[in-house]
Amino acid sequence: MQLLIYRDDLNHPTVSGNKLHKLAPNLKLAKQLGYETIVSFGGAYSNHLHALAWACKEQGIESVGLIRGELYQQLTPTLEDCQIWGMRLIPVQRKTYRDLQETLRAQSGPCLAQELLPKSIVQLPANTLVIPEGGSNILAIESLAEAYQAIFAQARYHDVTHVACATGTGATLAGLHKAAPKNVSVIGVQAVAEGGATIARIHGWLNTDSPCLESSNPELSNLSIVPGHLGGFAKMPAELLEFISQFELQHNIPLDPIYNGKVAFKLSQMDKEGFFKDNDKVLMIHTGGLQGVRTAP
Repeated sequence: MQLLIYRDDLNHPTVSGNKLHKLAPNLKLAKQLGYETIVSFGGAYSNHLHALAWACKEQGIESVGLIRGELYQQLTPTLEDCQIWGMRLIPVQRKTYRDLQETLRAQSGPCLAQELLPKSIVQLPANTLVIPEGGSNILAIESLAEAYQAIFAQARYHDVTHVACATGTGATLAGLHKAAPKNVSVIGVQAVAEGGATIARIHGWLNTDSPCLESSNPELSNLSIVPGHLGGFAKMPAELLEFISQFELQHNIPLDPIYNGKVAFKLSQMDKEGFFKDNDKVLMIHTGGLQGVRTAP
């Protein structure tokens, strides 16, 4: 196969990649409707919260991050940045955090914090907008689709046979699928060990019927998801780190070990296993998030 990499990590010097595409329409809506605060969710290494904190600072909007699990006295570099940029950090017990995510997935549009978040968790102003974990909602998916359509419009990508990206919540993959020509196979490499939940979520966003991995829906017949988490989210086995080191030396393209490094590693494995033909042209979307490299061993 021939591997091409679209460097979406170069779209901003501080908070690059897919998160900016996701946040742009949500922040625009917040400004239009007069929201003064945005609250969202993430872990201690969240690219989403990192980008949200910076974007809210630039837009003059207060930000609150509900952090999955404990907050340790020594914050991660990610959360240190968030705090420097003015984000208020609040820890949430993991079970409560999971329950909130289930509630959020039932929301079809923007929602107010006072309608969703119990006051026992956090006291927030009445005009606070809630953005889901990962910045993943319909607004974000449409924004991603528009950004990725511009990629496929470029002449050098007209004969691409496959396109791949990392997938967490699945919104980036959903946007990529909406943008890709129907003759292009769209591959999501799972960074999170959640099995079929990702594809079920994408079906929900795209208003399709079957929530199974082997979809009979012709609209999603060119979409597949493969496990690439290597044991779980943020797991970094030695073979992955060695691969990333060699890849960066060979191609001079930085990879993070959470998302993009695992995509490149998985595509390399699939190629060795004969998944791709010699004349296949595979486009990998580099979704940014290189700030996460600071937490790698």
